[in-house]
Amino acid sequence: MKDKQKALLLIVCLLIFFPLARSFRKKEEMPQNSDANTSSVEIIVYNTRENVIKRINLEEYIVGVVAAEMPASFSSEALKAQAIAARTYALGRAVEKYGNTRINHFGAHVCTNPAHCQAWIPKELYQTWYPKSDVDKNWAKIEQAAYETSGLILTYDGEIINPLYHANSGGITEDVQEVWSSVNSVPYLQSVFSEGESDYSSFEKKVVFKGEEIREKLMKVYPDIVFMGSISEDMEIIQYTNSQRVKEIRVGSITVPGTKFREIFSLASTQIEINFPADDEIEIVTYGFGHGVGMSQCGANELAQKGKDYDYILKYYYTGVEIEPLSDEIVLKFGN
Repeated sequence: MKDKQKALLLIVCLLIFFPLARSFRKKEEMPQNSDANTSSVEIIVYNTRENVIKRINLEEYIVGVVAAEMPASFSSEALKAQAIAARTYALGRAVEKYGNTRINHFGAHVCTNPAHCQAWIPKELYQTWYPKSDVDKNWAKIEQAAYETSGLILTYDGEIINPLYHANSGGITEDVQEVWSSVNSVPYLQSVFSEGESDYSSFEKKVVFKGEEIREKLMKVYPDIVFMGSISEDMEIIQYTNSQRVKEIRVGSITVPGTKFREIFSLASTQIEINFPADDEIEIVTYGFGHGVGMSQCGANELAQKGKDYDYILKYYYTGVEIEPLSDEIVLKFGN
């Protein structure tokens, strides 16, 4: 009887511990996201707030970018997608594949001005940006998203991509060549539908201008412009892009590109509707926030909330890309 009990106990132990041991071994054998070099990679950052240049560990830098660029309230998979996009963006500029940015950064790879590069904040400034937030909890969530994707970048045909992104697409993203006319069509930066973004505060904005203000701003840029009458007579959208953004708008005697019109009047996007509350007054309604090219951050969060992971999100917004570990070749290109 005792021999039978011992045999039964041995079988139970084998059933429990053998699979457990195999599980531990598999975890140890699983490849990590980053290769052996990523822990020592540093990026040179020009901090425009403090007017200083310093080297920062790449992954620590990515944490600060995600903290500045995407709300911590967004789903973890959206934060991971943002981390990979931000890492790819920074490294693409560090190796000078997308312009010689060091000229504008006093020798640094990137700056912290979001109008030029990517926003970035250290943990000690997080509370000032988000005064009602739980700093430690949110920062830990952002760190997890960055470190769980450590070393991963986006490539197309084996080359690091230019992963442009924006806050809200207004329901559909834009083809890159419609925003930057000097850029040829880029396969991974083409228009895609982006559902669920209307629930975000960045989806719709309204501004009202008097005709006098419109004329004054335009004359600074186009001194030869001639106005025919009231603003309701002088303004007309004459062409849209395929994503229904304004491509050209006629104002008085000239035609203004939609992107330039957005810049002059500091509009949220080029998805524009115009109304005339009075003859010499205009209401401009914009949908979405940003240039509209590449990944929509609100759209990424919507996909994450529907159960999609960062791999799906990134490949949805950047058509045809691959997610790969940072290579030794890229590290060597910028001297780390």
